[in-house]
Amino acid sequence: MNNRIIVILGCIGAAFIMLSSSGGVPQAVTKAPGESGSNCTACHTGSATFNPQTEFELKDASGIITDRYIPGQVYRLQLRVKGINSPKTFGFQMVSLADNGNSDMGKWSLFGEKVKQITLLSRKYLVQSAPKADGRFEVSWTAPATDIGDISFYYSGLASNLNGNNSGDATVSGKTTIKPVSTSSENPVVSGIKLYPNPVVDRLYIRGIAQAEVTIYNIRLEKLGTFLMDEDRYADISTFAAGIYFIQIEGPGMPSETRIISKI
Repeated sequence: MNNRIIVILGCIGAAFIMLSSSGGVPQAVTKAPGESGSNCTACHTGSATFNPQTEFELKDASGIITDRYIPGQVYRLQLRVKGINSPKTFGFQMVSLADNGNSDMGKWSLFGEKVKQITLLSRKYLVQSAPKADGRFEVSWTAPATDIGDISFYYSGLASNLNGNNSGDATVSGKTTIKPVSTSSENPVVSGIKLYPNPVVDRLYIRGIAQAEVTIYNIRLEKLGTFLMDEDRYADISTFAAGIYFIQIEGPGMPSETRIISKI
């Protein structure tokens, strides 16, 4: 009986903390590996009234939504929690883990309004620091410095009626997996070839090869153009938007090689 009372009181306390200015649910509730398997319903009694949903967006430096990451690059992430029948406010929790081993992965920075980082289970979790009426939570995420394989973001959201207790609220959980863009293992670097300048403004030059066919792809791996280049020619990319691009180089007697450039 005493243990049961303690559990109930703990959940009531967690509910209060999750939607308070001191903020954040004090336990891991994203349903990520290594957690208890609970989401926000561990402390909030559910309600079908709000039917909450989440929208996850990861954008690259040029503002394009992507499901891939380049090691070391910075991305802007938004998680939106929403619901029908006018919930009063919203909360969330999120963690990013490597699929191989479930280790904490990436670095959080530039926290948006009412977003903060806490440590749970020796991992870096994001939570709200206070209720947020529009349910939009933003933060920057820096990918790990090397290709570590697929990375999954686990998250839970809460739609609350803000009635002063933990009843009548509704919860939702989700998971989004992103894949690395790797150029080193499948396309080994050929010594002596140089693309410059990088970052590039308008003209992209090549050195170290007599003649090459250069194909340019955007972050979504959509082909944008092919150029025949040698040391006297260049690829004019002045009309391209600022962002990250992949350059595939093919020449006589050489394996295909891929490089990454930045357009400013």
